[in-house]
Amino acid sequence: MSNKYKNIGIVGLSNNPKIPQLIESIVAILTSEKREVLIDRKFESLVDLINITYVTKKEIQNKCDLVISLGGDGTMLESAKNYGIEGIPLLGVNLGSLGFLTDIAPEDIEKELKAILNSELQIDERFFIKAKIDNKELDYKALNEIVIHSGAIAQMIEFTLFVDDQFVCKQRADGLIISTPTGSTAYSLSGGGPIIHPELDIILILPIFPQSLNSSPIIVDANKEIKIVLSEKQKIDSAEISFDSQENISLSPNSIIDISKHSSRLLLLHPKNHDFFSGCRDKLGWGKSII
Repeated sequence: MSNKYKNIGIVGLSNNPKIPQLIESIVAILTSEKREVLIDRKFESLVDLINITYVTKKEIQNKCDLVISLGGDGTMLESAKNYGIEGIPLLGVNLGSLGFLTDIAPEDIEKELKAILNSELQIDERFFIKAKIDNKELDYKALNEIVIHSGAIAQMIEFTLFVDDQFVCKQRADGLIISTPTGSTAYSLSGGGPIIHPELDIILILPIFPQSLNSSPIIVDANKEIKIVLSEKQKIDSAEISFDSQENISLSPNSIIDISKHSSRLLLLHPKNHDFFSGCRDKLGWGKSII
């Protein structure tokens, strides 16, 4: 038995009817493996367990060396920003639909969790991106993408794009997606962007409904500095920047947005037989008949 992960936190959704039984199952597995279990305090009214500690987010950050996130990819994004960015490895149990980040099904939890606790696993490293507005760094981080958009339907913004201070283009579009490889299976995929293998250290720059018909996505090294300068013609408060569709901030005319890779790395734990392309086939329906 491996003792690598001794103190394990359980976080995630609290409004799913499967949660109480799932937590009870996970706790039984962890205690049988002689692990210390700390459960997010918001679950205290849902699950009545003896000799289990219910704790705050801060206590999980300080005490845990592994966090199990229960929910879909949206829940995993929140867990990544609360715990993963602090260097705590994450394991996702999928209660959602697609589940690109949360790949363990509840019915497989006993087999997969025991295997992972005994070091039969894959470790998947991902990176976050951050932004500065007018040289002021924001607290928000994105695991999937940062999007600059008009904030309104059928309304374009005008901006100039630079990479490492080299002029790339001036453009009008509904917006611009700056995506990590993790985000390539999220919003940018809906916008026609390519699927990027998570092992690649690159960033995707994808215009949203550009006015120019010859506009194309651009892929750059993840260590490049990306700068977007909004036009002075921009209407007041008619543009916004969002982080993983969870936080939105208004932008002003002439705003300068600098986007770059964050120094923290997210460690995702997967079952030993995890296969990125198999996940794509299952979740995106590759190869299925249209009939």
